Amino acid sequence: MEGGAAASTPAALPYYVAFSQLLGLTLVAMTGAWLGLYRGGIAWESDLQFNAHPLCMVIGLVFLQGDALLVYRVFRNEAKRTTKVLHGLLHVFALVIALVGLVAVFDYHRKKGYTDLYSLHSWCGILVFVLYLVQGQVQ
Repeated sequence: MEGGAAASTPAALPYYVAFSQLLGLTLVAMTGAWLGLYRGGIAWESDLQFNAHPLCMVIGLVFLQGDALLVYRVFRNEAKRTTKVLHGLLHVFALVIALVGLVAVFDYHRKKGYTDLYSLHSWCGILVFVLYLVQGQVQ
């Protein structure tokens, strides 16, 4: 910060945060609706197990990770420890849900006898997940 002045919160920040939350929840709802209406729903012990993958990835790596990144901006007047705990918890929840999505797709492939990591999508997905883990270690 220049001149030692305290960081001020932009006046439009609450609107940006509200918009991002609305957009994120809409994305989660649309993914759930797409899976429910056009892909048959979600079930772990059936052919619908694969459908858990896109929903978990959207919830974990898009919505919750985005919320974790916003914590320091939204709660800048709260105690640093509280903010750090909330930031960490959101990242842990995002990691666990994304891991469930990965387990779902690998388990589905194993049950069906499909090969793993055969497409560019799968390799990019693994790269994103590994980079997510690495950046968590760097912080």
